[in-house]
Amino acid sequence: MNHSILIIGGGNMGGAIAQALHAVPEFSVSVIESDAERRNAFSILGIPAFAALTQAPKADSYLLAIKPQQFANYASEMKTTIGNASPLIISIMAGISLSALHAISPNAVRVMPNLPAIIRESMSVLCAPSLDAASRAIVEKIFATIGAVAWVEDENQLHAVTAISGSGPGYLFAFMEGLLAAATAQGLPPELAKTLVTQTLRGAALLADQSAESPATLRAQVTSKGGTTEAALAVLTQGNLHALITAATTAATNRSKELAGE
Repeated sequence: MNHSILIIGGGNMGGAIAQALHAVPEFSVSVIESDAERRNAFSILGIPAFAALTQAPKADSYLLAIKPQQFANYASEMKTTIGNASPLIISIMAGISLSALHAISPNAVRVMPNLPAIIRESMSVLCAPSLDAASRAIVEKIFATIGAVAWVEDENQLHAVTAISGSGPGYLFAFMEGLLAAATAQGLPPELAKTLVTQTLRGAALLADQSAESPATLRAQVTSKGGTTEAALAVLTQGNLHALITAATTAATNRSKELAGE
């Protein structure tokens, strides 16, 4: 199989996907990118890059990695370019519905990846209830190149997915910022603080992933009676950490709905 993919938008996510796919022989990838410096960077990697859709060859799949606000302009141009064909339309844009994508092609899928795609450790959630099995397999293979893949059949669930895994790295980076500030305030050198924080989070995440125990049980295992962890968790509990997390993710979910015009 040689499946051609045209990625529209060569930013962080589009670029990460392009580089991952470029390493897979069965995919032929090219990029639409308005910024000349970025186009040059793709060309150096051996990935064809074009300034406009009209300059690029037609493809089997079109991956939309642009801002939602840019969709209307590109949708009109894509309809003209595609004509009567029905290519696979893949969107990683927040808030643009499947019905809007179906106006371009009946074969469409929404995907919510996240920033760790840059190191091929993304969590990508896919939704395309009416897509045929062969196309679903292609989309799954595409996003498996940048990390883990899961499906939802209810498009409305993508709002919650956006709040948890799509925006989730941002919450964890903010938590890391707090730990780093606390570490340096306690007198630890910045480089050592970074190592302690990143490895601790990495190890905890891997343990939670690989263990049969729940996070609550793992938390209890590291919390000795009268110990340091208990003292710290008491402060977080007093600050109502779980309620804050719920409120934060609810805000993100609601914003996703607003972007979708719901």
